[in-house]
Amino acid sequence: MKNGRESFSAYLDESEESSIGVYVVGGFVGKAQVWEEFTTKWLECLPTAITCFHATDCFTGNKQFEGLDIPERVRILDKLTDVILAHEVRLFGYGLDVKTYRKLAPKAKQNEFLENKYAAPFGGAVQLACESMGNPPTPDNISRILKQGERWQQCAFFIESNEYSASAKRTIANMRNSHDLWFRDRIGRETYGTKSGRDGIPSLQVADLGAFLAAKYISKSPEGKISWKAYYEKLKSARRVCRTVQADEYSLNALHQTYEESKQEAAQKARGDGSRSPTSSSGS
Repeated sequence: MKNGRESFSAYLDESEESSIGVYVVGGFVGKAQVWEEFTTKWLECLPTAITCFHATDCFTGNKQFEGLDIPERVRILDKLTDVILAHEVRLFGYGLDVKTYRKLAPKAKQNEFLENKYAAPFGGAVQLACESMGNPPTPDNISRILKQGERWQQCAFFIESNEYSASAKRTIANMRNSHDLWFRDRIGRETYGTKSGRDGIPSLQVADLGAFLAAKYISKSPEGKISWKAYYEKLKSARRVCRTVQADEYSLNALHQTYEESKQEAAQKARGDGSRSPTSSSGS
């Protein structure tokens, strides 16, 4: 059942620039009522032979788009991005430097540090969607919000189902319960699903485009036969880009150091060692 505070909706997907080593979770966010008309308009832009839009396939001419030449695929992209421009939804994306992350967290699915390559940027993407709702805390009320939470509007999250869905659920649950996050009470219900089919969530198709463009932009990917930059700039010029962020090598190493220090402090408290480190000497 829909939560009465859920005034916003965000649709999330993943994208990877494997040759460059960037993994992104992103999509589009906007007020809930905007999405009701958006989905119908989006589907009207797709040729009858296309059952589901996939950005990579459309830009490269693969799979369902294989029989369409470049001008036809450009026309489809033009129509779809025009739909975005006609509605108050905005792109967001959070990227991860995969090469650096794998050095710090080598396991595929379950690591102590940020869990895995999907969960790490996923949490960042959820934060970006919550921040986009406006009404940020001020220096006067941030302490109260961190302690007590807030009764602001909430954002419902619609997420593409994948092999990392379980870690996405854990990430959202942890964020909702974290008193270190001022936006925790903005996180509404989450729904996992596919982009098409009888029980599909068609607006996840626009999340696919959002994650694709965010990944290209964050990784500074080279152009293909169809320019991705032209569509990113089209959205940006129309103020349909909220924010894109990258956890690069420097920020990941700094975050990992903070994580290790916090873990060490927690271990010391558990042993009753106070502030002494394991390598401290009793002598001067």
